[in-house]
Amino acid sequence: MNPEEKEDTSKDFGKVIDALHNKQKLSSLRTYQGDMAEFIKDKNESVISVAVKEKVRDERREEQIEKVEEKIDLYHPIQTPTSNKKGFQINLTMIFLSLLLIVGGSVGFFYAFEFIKNGSPPKTATKEEIIPYNNLITLANVTNVNLGEEFGKLSSSAGINIVKISDANGESFQKIQDFLNFLQISPPSELVRTLRDEYALGVISQNEVNSSFMVITVDDFGRAFAGMLDWEKSLEKDLFFLSRELPKEPEVQTDLEEPIQPTQPSETIFTWKDVIIKNKDTRALVDEGGRSIIAYTFLDKNTILITDNTLVIGDITSAYNTRSVAR
Repeated sequence: MNPEEKEDTSKDFGKVIDALHNKQKLSSLRTYQGDMAEFIKDKNESVISVAVKEKVRDERREEQIEKVEEKIDLYHPIQTPTSNKKGFQINLTMIFLSLLLIVGGSVGFFYAFEFIKNGSPPKTATKEEIIPYNNLITLANVTNVNLGEEFGKLSSSAGINIVKISDANGESFQKIQDFLNFLQISPPSELVRTLRDEYALGVISQNEVNSSFMVITVDDFGRAFAGMLDWEKSLEKDLFFLSRELPKEPEVQTDLEEPIQPTQPSETIFTWKDVIIKNKDTRALVDEGGRSIIAYTFLDKNTILITDNTLVIGDITSAYNTRSVAR
């Protein structure tokens, strides 16, 4: 080394020594720990408080994310397997109800069609036999001998009362032929061949006066009409329990000194005549004064009313017509 180079090196070394003596420091490298320490020193914060704030900030971020997801689900719901299952169950229920309505409608249409075709209206829940009635009376231990007497003793309420009869053995007569056998009578065969099983016995009470009646049903109007005309010969006798006694004429009192010797009353003559009762063609057994003891009329082509009092034909007809409309 020459003397000039040695002189330059010593000058550089001297500059380094001077710098160290002047306490000049080189800039240090920044780290995360250094930044945290500087932040804690400047903000007067602890490590714990910083961690707490960091956690709060994370929670707020999560809440915001959840709110955004809820809004997304609200406007654009995602179908899960569970919702699909519920939807499937709802669809099955709707299909079942639809089928049920279709079947029910078909059944209803069928019965409506049958109703229109046959012209037979549905029955209503009213108390009725062949005709509506207000009360039901039972006569037990009755014979064909005392039937008329028992009918006369009936204490009936106002309106129409249906009477059910049973004999000494407790046997009731559900069919008209059973009742005719009980009476031991034989109506004309023309009428018997067209009789239905359904019939009714009853008493109608008006102004505390009882009137008896019988209703029978038939299949053929022509045969029934001819049979009833033939039965007129013995109808009063056969249905004796329906016949009533007419009130006797009052005796005339005189002021003569000597009483008039009573004369033998003349026999009353009854004949069958056509009469009109409440616009109904009626056959009645009447005397010369027009008083009847038994009469009959057709309520319709299949129903015959027999009664001991023509005055009740109108009320019984009205009750029967009410039943025909209601059922």
